[in-house]
Amino acid sequence: MENQTKMKPEAAAENKMGIMPVNKLLITMAAPMMLSMMIQALYNIVDSIYVSQIEEYALTAVSLAFPFQNIMISVAVGVGVGVNAWLSKHLGEKQPEKANQVALHGMFLECLVYVLFVMVGLVGINAFMRAQTDIPQIIEYGNTYLRICVFCSLGHFIQIGSERLLMATGRTVYSMITQGS
Repeated sequence: MENQTKMKPEAAAENKMGIMPVNKLLITMAAPMMLSMMIQALYNIVDSIYVSQIEEYALTAVSLAFPFQNIMISVAVGVGVGVNAWLSKHLGEKQPEKANQVALHGMFLECLVYVLFVMVGLVGINAFMRAQTDIPQIIEYGNTYLRICVFCSLGHFIQIGSERLLMATGRTVYSMITQGS
């Protein structure tokens, strides 16, 4: 029985969720994730601060674009969370080959979702903006801003997918660092 309570250091590091006290586990795993989500929420706020210096219509356009950006982030996070759960399952079952395949498929899915949003962006951004306002200047600013956001979001999708893979392996501090960078 004594052998079971004394684990090798590498086994303890691998199984920290099974042996670490709950309070310490919450701090070491939840705090980086919360900081990461806060940084993600700051993207639109920072854009709004810069754009507000141009003119009021530009700020309105960015504000109207925010729901579309949130949908993109939500879908990327949703795919990432699903892959995270699947990866954690295989890591817990000591199946590294399957875990590697899950990680590969997860990154492929993130890229596929990016392509889907690019296609939606090509067809639907103008309709999305027109559904919210009839002021031509706001529609023009919103179309320009959202096109940039959609077409340049591949890095964002890959970053979110990678962050969720790091979380699945218990390396939440690294996920916070990637989010901050």
